[in-house]
This record gives sequence, structure tokens and C-alpha cells, in this order.
Amino acid sequence: MLPTWAFVVGVLVLTAAVWAALQPSVPYLGHDEAVYAAKARSWLTGAPSAQWGPHRAPGLPALGFVALAVHESVASVRVVGLLLALLAFALFCWAATGLLGPARGIVAALLVLSGPGFLRRIPEFLTDIGTAGLLAGAAYCLVRAQEGGAVPARRAGPHRAGGRDRWVPAAAGFALGAFYLRYGALAGILALALAAVVAWGPRAWLARWRGLLGAAALLAVGLAPHLVAAERVTGSPVGMVRASVGAGHPEGLGGLLTYVRMFPVKLAGPWGGVVMAAGLVAGVLAAWRLARRRPRPDDTRTVFVVLAAVALVVSLGLAAHGEPRFVFLSVFLLTLAGVAVLAEWAGARARLLLGALAAGAVATMPVTGLLVARGLHDVTSQRKSLVAAAAELAVQSGGVVGHSTGFAVPTRRCVVVTGYQPEVGWYSGCATASLEQVRSRELPNAQVSYLVFARGRDQLPPARVRRLAADRSVRVVELPAVGSLGAGRLLTVGGTPSRTPARG
Repeated sequence: MLPTWAFVVGVLVLTAAVWAALQPSVPYLGHDEAVYAAKARSWLTGAPSAQWGPHRAPGLPALGFVALAVHESVASVRVVGLLLALLAFALFCWAATGLLGPARGIVAALLVLSGPGFLRRIPEFLTDIGTAGLLAGAAYCLVRAQEGGAVPARRAGPHRAGGRDRWVPAAAGFALGAFYLRYGALAGILALALAAVVAWGPRAWLARWRGLLGAAALLAVGLAPHLVAAERVTGSPVGMVRASVGAGHPEGLGGLLTYVRMFPVKLAGPWGGVVMAAGLVAGVLAAWRLARRRPRPDDTRTVFVVLAAVALVVSLGLAAHGEPRFVFLSVFLLTLAGVAVLAEWAGARARLLLGALAAGAVATMPVTGLLVARGLHDVTSQRKSLVAAAAELAVQSGGVVGHSTGFAVPTRRCVVVTGYQPEVGWYSGCATASLEQVRSRELPNAQVSYLVFARGRDQLPPARVRRLAADRSVRVVELPAVGSLGAGRLLTVGGTPSRTPARG
């Protein structure tokens, strides 16, 4: 029998293989990726960033800064995404094997990896998977704080309970890391805290008062820089968190209904979906037994895991639009509960069931990956249009987009008005502006280019650009129909009045 670490390494190798296999399907940075990457480049070189706001946490661009300092390329920031994914799945394995045992824990990690939601985001430079992994570590520490040792050692007796207090600051440390990676992690932190208090009760946590004091001290020190920065930027210590909540585009019950429609297959795939559904059932049954005062040994933990998962989905469903990547922690927690209860129901055939689940997860991974890659075709086609336009902008501004770097460094200042600010800004190296800035006349008195596509969004028609130009020159460059946005135009308005009429 192979040691547990060998199976963990296998999961991490699969994660890296998925990342590498899907890179050709998403060769260009998307909207949020470009926001983080452009901010990292801005810190490094002073180049403009686009659509960066106080609602975004600094953790990911800080990691991107380090990567770009080593090599300025798209590949560098994508490697950061890979490292975050590897960290997350290492933490998933750590938590799952610690709570369920090696066999069940590895199966749970494989099921999470095989889900379409995770496969879709693994190749990207985003915060969601890394945040979910850190919060999974926090959840595991909370369980250990109440239950003591891991599953095999927990039965050794109560003498191990003396070290439980140290797990509470450890949970706070994971939560702090998740918060600085993504402010939206606060929803997961609150869901875990609420579920922990409900499951074990306030008295059980007050008994861990030393651990609570340590966690409070760690959070006070760790959050101090954030609170100072928030006060300076927004005028309130909680201003950045409020901005993060407001940036979620809440849809009332719409976000929650979106998650209901996604559950469970679109979140975790066919195998993982069945397991997640079983996890929900397990949570209801455990809560019923606890209410009747006929609990089984793991019922409290099951209630904690399932309640935290459900609370996160409900809170995010009401506060933000629904996206699978926002609830990756819930997918992991429900998968944990599901694997545990299915193995329990299988009894003597648990090994056979676990083997079937693991084989199903691995076997369906290539098929799911292929479906994800095909689904990315339209996204990639749109980004081709943006990259081609950005290359022309770079040429006009004295720069050249290199194939090895993936972005340009213009020699002259350039400003482009576009509905695709982060992507165009990253690939052209130009400062970007929106239609709102045009309407409010916030544009600089300098040469400004308007990017217009045949099938673009948030753009001014050429006739409107010419009216805005008044007596200044307008240089029009026709862009070939590359990608799904179709033919484009760059209408560059000069900073000085023209002696000749605009052409076009």
C-alpha cells in the first residue's frame, strides 16, 4: 500500500497536468486576470493599471509583482495561478485526509478536482481557488480545536486535548491569508464562524479562551495594515470591505436561484454532484439526531461542515451574482460530508465504493476538461480581437507587443477609450478610460484613441467620436476582423486643432 503522501503528490501532479492541458484554450488574460496583472505591472514599472478599485485585495497583485520581477510575461502570472491551485489542493488533501482518513480524503480531493467549476478556473490567474484552499485549512483547524487529533489519533484519548488551543490561532492565520487574497473571503470566514458556534455551542469555544485570545491578537496585528490603508483610501476602516460587498452586483434572489440551478452537477460534475447531494442529506440527518439528543460521534462535525457550506451559498447568493468560483469552499465542504456518509452507508463495501468514486473522477476529468475547453472557444475568440487591437495601439504609441512577453511598453503616453479596459490596457500598455469618463469630461487633454468594434460593447459610434473631436484631427485605422468582435476601428483624436477635415 502506497503512503498517503504519494497519493497527495498524485493529486498535485493531476492539478498541474490540468493547468498545463487547459492553457492553450485560454491563451489570453481575461477581464479580472488583466486587472490583477496590470496592477502588479503598475507597481513594478509604473505603467497604468485599469479598473483597479478599493474592493480588490492586494494579495494577488503582490504575488504577480514577484512573478513579473522575475520575467515580464503572461506565463509568469499564470504560474502564480498554478502555485495557488497547488497550495489549495495540498490544503484540501491535508484537511480531507485529516478529517476522513487517507482513502476517503484523497477521494474527496479527486472529486473536487474533477468538477467543471474547478477545471474552468485552474488555468487562470485568479484568487478563487487559492482562497477556497486557505478557508478549507481554517475549517480543518476549527474542527481540530474541538475534537483534538486527526481521525486515526483522535481515539487515543483525551490526553491530546491540551494542545487544542493552538488550532484556533492557526484557523485565524488561514482566514487572514484568505482575506488578503480576496476580500470576498470574509463571507466564508463568517460562514465558518457561524457554523462553528452553532455546531459546538458558545461554551465549547469559551473553553478554548486561550486560543481565542491568541487568534484575536493575530487578527489585530494582521488586519492593522489593512485598516490603516482603508482609512486612508476610503475614509473608513471598513470602507474596502463595503466596496467589496457593493462590487458583487447583487441580484436579490437571482444569485441564490442561480446557485440552485447550478446544483449540483454544474458545480461539481456528475460524480461530485451525487456526493454533494449526499452531503446535504447527511447534514440534515445529523442535525435531526442532534436535535433528538441521539447523536453519533461525527454528527457535530457534519453539521458544522454542511451548515458552513450552505450559509456561504445563501449569503453570497443574496449579496452577489451567482458564479461557481465564488462557492468553491462550499463544494469542498459538501464533498467532504458526502464522501463520509456514502462510505458509512456502504459499510463493508466502502472500499469498493471509494475506488469507484476515485476511478470515476479520474476517468471523467479528460472529458470534462474537453467540454470546458470547448466552452472557452467564444471567450478566446473575443480576446483575439482585443489583443489584435492592443497590438495596433502599441505600434501607434511606439511600442511592440512581443510574443514572449504578451504585453507592450509604449514609448509615448497613450489613452484608449474602450469597454474592455483591463484586457486592452494590459496588452497595449496604454492608460484606459470608460464612456463614463468621456461623458464627465475626465479625459486628459492629450491624444486619445477610441476603440470601436463591429460587435463591441460600451463604445461610441465613429460619428459621435467625430462630433466630440470638433476641430481636432481624427486619424482612423481600420482593424482586420480578428476574433468574434469583428472588424474594428481605432479613431485617434489629436490634441491640437486640425487644418484638414477628418477622414473615415
